[in-house]
Amino acid sequence: MAIISPTTDISLIAVAVVAISKILQAKFIDKEKQKQSQERMKEKQKRIKELMSKEDEKSKGEVDKLQQELLEEMNETMQGTMRYMMFSLPLFLGAFFILGTMFGIEMFETPFLVPKFEGFFMLNPFTWVPVGWVSQSGWLKWYFITYLLTSIAIGAVTKVKEKIVDKK
Repeated sequence: MAIISPTTDISLIAVAVVAISKILQAKFIDKEKQKQSQERMKEKQKRIKELMSKEDEKSKGEVDKLQQELLEEMNETMQGTMRYMMFSLPLFLGAFFILGTMFGIEMFETPFLVPKFEGFFMLNPFTWVPVGWVSQSGWLKWYFITYLLTSIAIGAVTKVKEKIVDKK
């Protein structure tokens, strides 16, 4: 039930999901603030480790205070991530539902060879190694290949853009 062709339809949906996901990520997760927070947490953890070696009450009180601050910092960092996940999860589930409904177990020709897996099971890393290359795929494999390639490309473009902006 492809609109254009299975590979094109799936690729367009994957590209749209990546783009929307990146937009949501930029909206809900402030990377610079997150980096600064991680640095502060590392410093506090280092200080806690130093204070743990001491046995006096003052040190224990300071450890408790630092642990509380660390917890608050972690909470703040996790809030942005959780908000991002709240909006991105329905996006991913919707894409999977649409693709599963449109293509089911249909196999189709791919524009290039894709890895072939036999007995693939997510919880068994020994089944993650491809046993060959084929020119046919189902929607799920093609979606992940397209999603991965698009994510890598957008990530590379974003990094280059950030470096150019940082130089100015």
